[in-house]
Amino acid sequence: MEAGQNPGSGVFRHEVKYHISERGAYMLAQYFRCIMRTDKHAGSDGQYWIRSLYFDTPGNRDYHDKVNGYTDRRKIRLRIYDTATNIAMLEHKSKRGAFVHKESMPLDRQNASTLVNGNCAFLPFLPHGAAHQFYACFQRELLRPILIIDYERQAFELPFESIRITIDRSLRASMDTSRLFDKNAPCLRVPNERGCILEVKYRHAIPDFIRSILSEIDLTGTSISKYIICRQTLHI
Repeated sequence: MEAGQNPGSGVFRHEVKYHISERGAYMLAQYFRCIMRTDKHAGSDGQYWIRSLYFDTPGNRDYHDKVNGYTDRRKIRLRIYDTATNIAMLEHKSKRGAFVHKESMPLDRQNASTLVNGNCAFLPFLPHGAAHQFYACFQRELLRPILIIDYERQAFELPFESIRITIDRSLRASMDTSRLFDKNAPCLRVPNERGCILEVKYRHAIPDFIRSILSEIDLTGTSISKYIICRQTLHI
């Protein structure tokens, strides 16, 4: 779930990712502050912290689908924005051709920890429309936790077309998935010589004035995955 999104909602949209230099990221942030809303969860510096714990199959299906460039693929993760939180969002993010769909549901701290420890039996008893789907996925595919990823995000939004632009930096990763709620979990800084990761998300079309701003920056469009970058850095 993005900060500010209603828990449990499904979202369909396009997502385009770019590598961007720190200088370019700074310039874009100055532009977007003037014409877009900043995320309400952001601190005084305009950023907020995200931690995601990723799951995969015993054969690493999701990892290989992405590496092999399959157009239909998915990610399954738990996401928090504060280690003191009582809620973690369980998310299923799938890509089908040009569209990305995300389904999410809230788990309390105890259930999130239970899931990380390999027990999904509680899922079908939760009062949420996606609970049985998540249970079937975990039970059928024997999903298990792989790694934790932390990073800082700046986010900008427009109140139409589900337009959201994010800038991610300071990527860190840990193989100690048992410490999802531990702010002192040991994480390795993941080097990114290309700077930051820019994501442009929208429902149908990007407005011309957004395209004009993006054209002012030297962007390298590519198929970027923080999950893949961190797995390859940690050699897992």
